[in-house]
Amino acid sequence: MNIYHSLKDFSATNAVVTIGMFDGVHVGHRALLQHVMLEASVINGESVVLTFWPHPQVFFGKTHDFKMLSTLDEKLSLLAEIGIDHCIILPFTHEFSQYSAHDYVVEILHKGIGASKVIIGYDHRYGKHGQGDFVLMKSLGIQLGFDVQEIPAFTLEQVNISSTKVRHALQIGDVHKAGEYLSYTYSIAGTVQQGRKIGRTIGIPTANVLPESEYKLIPAIGVYVTRVLYNNVVYKSVTSVGLNPTIDEHNTKPTIEVYLLDFDSDLYNQYIRVYFVERIRDEQKYDSLQELQSAIKHDIEIAKRILQ
Repeated sequence: MNIYHSLKDFSATNAVVTIGMFDGVHVGHRALLQHVMLEASVINGESVVLTFWPHPQVFFGKTHDFKMLSTLDEKLSLLAEIGIDHCIILPFTHEFSQYSAHDYVVEILHKGIGASKVIIGYDHRYGKHGQGDFVLMKSLGIQLGFDVQEIPAFTLEQVNISSTKVRHALQIGDVHKAGEYLSYTYSIAGTVQQGRKIGRTIGIPTANVLPESEYKLIPAIGVYVTRVLYNNVVYKSVTSVGLNPTIDEHNTKPTIEVYLLDFDSDLYNQYIRVYFVERIRDEQKYDSLQELQSAIKHDIEIAKRILQ
């Protein structure tokens, strides 16, 4: 997949374009992207994704706790895996946010990309204050010589799939449902940091993972069955997302602590990716480290059965 950070170097034959943040590249996104690739093949053209960075929610600071399902690198990897030919990443700046809907279509889609066809989701808005809609783009497309198609909502189990719904599933700890919405297992990558080393004292050393992006959504507090990818090898694991109340009842900052089964090497400062398979239970406060050790050993047995 070719990646562009501006329009000046972009070139494609019979470009079939779709537009959006594609956060998480979930099942609904994938249906839209597959349709784009199919339409491109019909006219011997090339598929193009137009996306933006940073996320408008982050740029405008609409919510201080907004979190994303995918980092930019993760999103690009997913798009490439699907088979998209080109991805244009335009910087979301104040100047860009002031584009009128009309200028957005003319300057970016027509002059900048040279779109032959634009395919958008049923709720796509564009231009300053989101004033542009399908009707306006369709009208401008007729004038400028490109076709515009709107795709209806995609559903799974009779509910619309959206990045918001995936976020909600993760925020309540339903990583299995989130995985269904995404069509892949949700993961967080990061570097292993020095922790309190309490796990070592009870024979269950854990890796304290610092996510690579502060904007990446962390699943709800709890204990999870996970897999870890490290040095191209996948390990079974148990992961605690929590405040460690048994160790420090006044702690307010959640941590991600991973115990890898059948692994005894030093992971400090190493980059790993944690895949969240299933939630086991809520985080609990225990009266002693021995009780904590017993609970973790029980979690490990559950993980072994699920990952068998």
